[in-house]
This record gives sequence, C-alpha cells and structure tokens, in this order.
Amino acid sequence: MGKKVKQINIVSEGRRVPYIAIKDPENWKKVIEERTPDSQFTSSDPQLTTPNSQSDQVILKEKGSYLTPGQSRWGLGTLLLTPEKLTFFTSKSGLVGEIPLRSIKDLRIEKRIYGVSQSDTISIVYESFGELSKAWIIALNLETWRKELYKRVLLKVDRETLNKIVTELDADSKEILRFLYEHRHARIDTLAQLIEAPTHMYILLKIREIINPTAEKMIGYPILSFESSKVDRETGEKVLFSWWLTGQPDQEHQEREEPLLDIFDEDAELIVYLELLGIKEDKLRLRVANNKLIIDADKNYHKEIPIPTVVKAKSFTKRYKNNILEVRLKKADYQTV
Repeated sequence: MGKKVKQINIVSEGRRVPYIAIKDPENWKKVIEERTPDSQFTSSDPQLTTPNSQSDQVILKEKGSYLTPGQSRWGLGTLLLTPEKLTFFTSKSGLVGEIPLRSIKDLRIEKRIYGVSQSDTISIVYESFGELSKAWIIALNLETWRKELYKRVLLKVDRETLNKIVTELDADSKEILRFLYEHRHARIDTLAQLIEAPTHMYILLKIREIINPTAEKMIGYPILSFESSKVDRETGEKVLFSWWLTGQPDQEHQEREEPLLDIFDEDAELIVYLELLGIKEDKLRLRVANNKLIIDADKNYHKEIPIPTVVKAKSFTKRYKNNILEVRLKKADYQTV
C-alpha cells in the first residue's frame, strides 16, 4: 500500500490468518472482541467452579469448544482433563467451567450445529445438585477425549471381565492384576514385592507389554493406568504415584463382604485363589476329599470349596502371600501329548 498502516491480525483456533488493513482498526478490534464467543461464556451452573489444575495431573489438554444449555453460542477456549474433573477455560477472560468426573452419568457422540455445518460433539450428561445437566465439547482429537472419558467414568471392571483378561496372562501378570482389582491402586514397589520382581522395570514391562495390550485386545481399553495424584473415592485419601485399575469398580466389588474366591482351569491343573484375612500360614491345613478342597485354620476357620473336575487328591501345591492362598491341583485325567 506504500505506507505504514495499523492492521488487525486474527488468530482462529491457533491458526494465524492474513492481516487485514482497514480505516478504523480500533473500532473493528473492539467489535470483534465483543462478539467473540471466548468472552461470552459464563458459569451459570452452580456445579461449575474455579479449578485448581496446578496441583492435578494433566491427562489431556487441547484447544476446543464447549456449550451448555444456558449459552447462545459455542465458547472457545481450552479443554483440560485431570483424574478428578473436566475443565474448560479461556486465557483472556479467565472464566472457567468444571465438571467432576464422578458426577458424569452418560457420554455419547452427538451431532450439533457448529458454525455453518453439523459436527460431531461429545454430549456429557452429569449430575448437579440432584438434577441432570448437559454440556457438549468439540476438539480436534474428539475420539481420544471420548475414549479417555469413557475409560475413567463409565467403564465397569467386573469379575467376569477380569477373568477373561486373566486367562490370557502369565503367572506374574495375573497376580499383579488380581491384586489391583482387590485394592484398586498400588505403588510400583508394592507390586514388585508382591511377585518378588527383580526390578521395577520388570513390573513396568508386565503392565505395558502384557497386561494392558491384552486388555485392549479384549475390552478395547487398557485396564491399568499410572496416576501421579488421585483421590481414592472410598477412603478420601490422596494417593500419589501409583498404578490404578481403570474405570469404576462394579457393584459386586464395592459391596462384597465375602472373601475373594476364584477357580481357573489351566489345562493340566486347576488353580484356586482364596482370600484369607488374619490367618497365619503356619496355621493352614489343606486336604482334598469328595471332590472338595478343604481348608482349616485354627479352631474357628473351616471352608470347603467344590472342585469342578476330578483331581489327584495328594498332588497339589500351595502358596500363601499377602493374605491370598493359591492352590494348584493336578487333574486326574489329564494326559500330555
């Protein structure tokens, strides 16, 4: 144009667009700022509060858009997911919205008008002070957000799911997964002591190369995740730097009062796992009779476990560690090829 002029540079969703030069750029800048959805968002829902994300582990963070029923247009800002909440905020206005993950009741992909066309969004139904509310989010990596939210909020890990995965694992991996199913979380040194692992790296390789890939193949999601900081909802304890079982405990697991009992068919043998709280190993007495595994300890404990196939009554081994009894029973009719 031959001379210096004031220009407006517009950045849209992180992408710089060409400069525009006009007679009165200040008025244009003011009007654009007033009409940008970034500054229109307000937290009308009392469930939405200011986050304390500095102290939370960031799982996902991405530029995106959000909408609630009280908004007339999509808000533009940043989506942030931590182990406890989903947050959306704007850098300019400082206004934020927050949905605790424990309040989310449903997630689904839903088409909504975004700009001049329909786009896929994640529809989030959550509970706020006894009533159901709804919000929608859009991000470039929408499927990543959907899978991560589903895994943390709606995925249920029940006994049947656990057993399906366990049948595909080696002995050490089975023990790690069963321990985390019962205790929900554990530090890596606890898991290393559990299976007498030579190094912590041995545990990491079991989780990353065996347990989680097997779970992804069978249920579509990794079953164990590492959290640098997460609150145990059952105890209220803030747990640091631990491995957690993915998803929510099933109702049977939450309400279970009976000790753990599992029986696995492993070709040549049956393996019985039984939880024995408060019983010392030197007090245990085991025998097989009438197709039952009979366990006695002291004068007050007696349990008979039906065995689903014929086994050799005098050919079994036991192992007792961390209150879990493992008994391996050889099948009577098994023949090696």
